[in-house]
Amino acid sequence: MHLDIIFGILLTLNRQKQCTAKYLANKFEISVRTVYRYLSILDSNNIPITTKRGKNGGIILNNCVKMNNLFFTAAEKVALLNMTHTIQSLNLRQSIQTKLLNM
Repeated sequence: MHLDIIFGILLTLNRQKQCTAKYLANKFEISVRTVYRYLSILDSNNIPITTKRGKNGGIILNNCVKMNNLFFTAAEKVALLNMTHTIQSLNLRQSIQTKLLNM
């Protein structure tokens, strides 16, 4: 399991109103099946995600979740920043680091 990708999916869903599993698969260079596996992990951790099938369908992070309302202690921020060094994608790593530093 790659926590960096799961966290990246969560951040992407927070930023975008809706996106497809195919979009997430391409963005994180994983299979669509793996996207659904990671969504299942998020769901099992009480992250309210909704999926819609068909035309104009996609994956939606319910409005009750706002990532920008999360607060971390200084120690938690340092731990999260240290974890970002293991992320292989430079763009994803820099994006997460920027967001953590601006919280």
